[in-house]
Amino acid sequence: MTGVPRVAPSPPPADLPVDLRRVELLCARLRPEEGVELERIQWAIGKAPRGEGWDNVLWPIGTLEGRPLVLRVARREIARTLLSREVTVLRRLRGLGTQLPMSMPTVLATEDDAVLVPWIEGVTAAEVAVQVRMKVAQDLARMLATIHSGPAPEVGRNPVRGVPLATRDEAFVEDLARAPLPAEQKERAQERWIDGLEADLWTGRELLLHGDPHPGNVVVPEPGRGGTASLIDWGDTTRGDPASDLGGLLLHDPCDALLAAYRETAAWTGIEDEGTWEALVARSWAWGTRMALSLVTAYPPEHGLGAAGHRLLAR
Repeated sequence: MTGVPRVAPSPPPADLPVDLRRVELLCARLRPEEGVELERIQWAIGKAPRGEGWDNVLWPIGTLEGRPLVLRVARREIARTLLSREVTVLRRLRGLGTQLPMSMPTVLATEDDAVLVPWIEGVTAAEVAVQVRMKVAQDLARMLATIHSGPAPEVGRNPVRGVPLATRDEAFVEDLARAPLPAEQKERAQERWIDGLEADLWTGRELLLHGDPHPGNVVVPEPGRGGTASLIDWGDTTRGDPASDLGGLLLHDPCDALLAAYRETAAWTGIEDEGTWEALVARSWAWGTRMALSLVTAYPPEHGLGAAGHRLLAR
């Protein structure tokens, strides 16, 4: 299949290099969240990062009450805004006092370009057994429904999430042409996209969205450790049409039953209306198809995210 990537894409070059000196300076300037005592941290700043993503570097800095801590440090200029947005939303969700169906990162302290959080142990939902993935997908459906149903703080807008589908048409056409798919799958993808474009536009209030709830952004505890899965990476959070979040949800388990599980928990105005719901379902499948195409053109089929894209497109 011509055009199939052989390896996962590498992160873009860092324009804010992260090294030990920068981490030490940031740790010295951390501003603790209310109720957090930085004096209780057992400091042990590592000499190298524990992980690195597209936007941030995760640097080990010690433990708090036996729990490992990492400093998330922006490695790209664009990540400064994303980190700030993430902190705003996580603070707001914590402040609501609502019992959430999933865990999420806990902000302990902040500094310009950095956030101190406990390390979340586990593997992504893209890497777990199918039975575990389907169970986690149900939890995620309830998590998104709860987030969408609450108040939406003022956050910056994401130009590619929560927006009308028509604004993503050019990207869809390009990815469909490049996608290594059989003709019948391309035809089905085209049909789902058209169904979404023809569905009624979102006219409800702008809901708070996670922005990118794909399987790589859900961390699942390893067997025997207990606890709930965690929804991470809130930098793409925004407000708008919930269909884009539901498209990400479908990458976990592409079926209408999962959307029905979302509907059972959601409490935003209009969720009971059949016309509103049918249009949302059509737009959600279109968003899921759009995201799946972007995954299969970026990741090899054996990669967890590439497999998630192929799984949806084969339905």
